[in-house]
Amino acid sequence: MATSLEPITHGYVLRSDPAHALATYTTQIGRWWDPRYTANPDTLESVTIEPWVGGRVYATHSDLGQHDWGRVTIWEPGRRVTHTLTLAQDPDDPSEVAALSAPGEQGAGCAFRLEHGGWRRSNVSARQRFGDRPVLLERFLSLADGELGAGG
Repeated sequence: MATSLEPITHGYVLRSDPAHALATYTTQIGRWWDPRYTANPDTLESVTIEPWVGGRVYATHSDLGQHDWGRVTIWEPGRRVTHTLTLAQDPDDPSEVAALSAPGEQGAGCAFRLEHGGWRRSNVSARQRFGDRPVLLERFLSLADGELGAGG
């Protein structure tokens, strides 16, 4: 059976407004990202998305230094951020992640969607590594809606 080239998509309805949800995704990624999904969970210090087109997406480890995960390809604050992703993949054949945030129904809260695409025959073998994204996003959802305390 062939693996689908369609994006892996997850959609959520949040109480927060679109700008806060997307800012939480980008500026707070170091708080919500699960260290188990890095090169070395025991030494993870931070995860960073630089806020501009061409900006780096990377993790910083106390033992490994900076570990590049990709580059920002679209930066539209409050609406959309797209970046390449090389984490757990061939760095020469990355996939692409898009985080999209739009006003919710009747102007309350927001609709947040994460799309992990950019799958081609040359990189689709890595696709199965990303099936547990909802588990990874649980902390993001709690943080975006203000349910994680300052100690997170």
